[in-house]
Amino acid sequence: MTDEELLREEIAELEAQIERLKGSMGKSDNGVKLKRLAIVTRLCNRCKRALVNLSQRGEAA
Repeated sequence: MTDEELLREEIAELEAQIERLKGSMGKSDNGVKLKRLAIVTRLCNRCKRALVNLSQRGEAA
């Protein structure tokens, strides 16, 4: 697998994890889930930026 394929797979898994976290949040105290959601969202955004950078480097070559 190429780096782009691996990043796309990782992004898909992170997005699924984000949706699961959002779906499991009820009205009770969700401090831990909110913190986990923030961490996973930041990681997903970093992966998306890395994918864009990787794609741009590939186009420039």
